[in-house]
Amino acid sequence: MRINILIVGGLIVAVSILFLYSVIIASIFGFILGGLNIIIGLLTPKALGVSVPDDGQGPLKLMLDKGVIRTRIYTVAFSEKNLVLRKLGSANLTVVTALLLALLGAALAGYFGIVVGGVTAFSLQEFVTQRRRDRISKGNPLEPSGAGDLEYSYDEIEQIRLLGNRLQVNLNGRAVRITISRKYPRIMEPVLEKIIPAKIQSDALPSGRVP
Repeated sequence: MRINILIVGGLIVAVSILFLYSVIIASIFGFILGGLNIIIGLLTPKALGVSVPDDGQGPLKLMLDKGVIRTRIYTVAFSEKNLVLRKLGSANLTVVTALLLALLGAALAGYFGIVVGGVTAFSLQEFVTQRRRDRISKGNPLEPSGAGDLEYSYDEIEQIRLLGNRLQVNLNGRAVRITISRKYPRIMEPVLEKIIPAKIQSDALPSGRVP
């Protein structure tokens, strides 16, 4: 269950009630999308964040529920030998969906419809990406299987840097910058130091800011 999506859905429904006797179409639009947000919030489980296998015996050593490279969203998994990124979705699709729902909302419910349509698009993104994340977790997160998946051997990685809300992977002649939650590096660092001690560097300050 995603509390933030449930709260958004509840707020939309509450505002729709206020419109019930004045702007009927806006109220109906709000009830529909508010209800959709509530359903999405109930069906979307809470993301796990950083996962570290309890036994530590299998090939999977560390997994992040979300990492973003430009507009693409991935799961990020570390094994004994490789870094694997499995594609979950694209922010471009969310923007297009938000634009379409916002335009529909504008036509039916004015500014209220624009806000509701945009918010609902992001709720839908969370639902879809979580479903894909669940499928990856139930399968083998270390096995690239689709277009857009990425895999890097530790042999080709020169250095991995933890920079506050970024994970920077320095390869031969280029760098891959992955945006992550600021909460992740402190959990990741001790695990990565065991896997690849010679290649990990943490530049995160106590405040979580990048120097």
